[in-house]
Amino acid sequence: MSFSQFEDFNAYQPRVAQMLLNSFKKGRLSHAYIFEGPRGTKKLDAAFLFAKRLLCTAPSLNQDPCGECINCRRIEENLHPNVFLIKPEGEYIKKEQIKQIIDELSKTAVESGPRIYIIDDAHRFRSEAANALLKTLEEPGLDIYAIMITDSFNSLLKTIVSRSQVMHFTPIDKSLIRAHLIERKVPDCIAAVIPEYTNNYEEAIKIAESEEMMTVFKLVPELYGIVDNSQKSMVLRFREVRDLIFTTTEITDFFLTLMILYQKDLLNCKLRHITQIVWMPDIKQIEKLAIQVSQQKIEDNLEKMLTLKTRLKFNIIDSLAFDNLLMNLERGFFNAI
Repeated sequence: MSFSQFEDFNAYQPRVAQMLLNSFKKGRLSHAYIFEGPRGTKKLDAAFLFAKRLLCTAPSLNQDPCGECINCRRIEENLHPNVFLIKPEGEYIKKEQIKQIIDELSKTAVESGPRIYIIDDAHRFRSEAANALLKTLEEPGLDIYAIMITDSFNSLLKTIVSRSQVMHFTPIDKSLIRAHLIERKVPDCIAAVIPEYTNNYEEAIKIAESEEMMTVFKLVPELYGIVDNSQKSMVLRFREVRDLIFTTTEITDFFLTLMILYQKDLLNCKLRHITQIVWMPDIKQIEKLAIQVSQQKIEDNLEKMLTLKTRLKFNIIDSLAFDNLLMNLERGFFNAI
């Protein structure tokens, strides 16, 4: 769902919001924009806000779309005939898709007013499609605007970039993600940890609502808690759930990232950087464990975790390496100083 006002957008991307707002106030809009930045930074939402403001029949003095007129409502419902959304068909955006939009824009509009075409994942153009788009960018026509959205800016053709105004979107502040999760009744601990894994709001919600991910979430403090129980083993407990952990690379990465965060919390506790601890509801367990193990051992195991995470980027999953990691963790606590 797109933003209803620039003030809402400003909370996520203040610099971009101000630039677009000033463009509307001064009547100096570009015919083509590139919204670039990491996934989950509200680029597509911003594109639809732009379209709403262009087509709104009763914008406010502050340049906000009214949100109530028929144009605003139809854009919100993806039903406005003057707003076109283009996404990759399969892996790529094909030449036929661009030709179709060019043909459509060459005709008389079904309704009066500006026409806006939004290209999502614009870095996934086939070369023929990108070249077909160039002519439209060079000769855009009256009241026609393009917004290209990408999280891989360097993959775009330089000739496309040179004909567009680039807006740089930055990662969303973790506190905003946390606040949204709490609004959705996500427990405080989960809401505090998930933004450390992703700055993508939609992905954060997906994780919080995933039964598998929440099982993994609960497993991490459980594993660390086992070191106080001589009747149990971190390695054996991990082996009981390894099929879940290795179901997908995403789940494996999530598990390993949570282990890294917990290990960092041990280090922050050791260094008395209490305000930097993420798993605050587990502070008593973290404080107890931090006393039992040396700073050097915490750092050594943290380095091993980070190395494993790097290997995951290349889809290298070594179950034995995970066993060895947990063995090293366990030994570090049993050899308490």
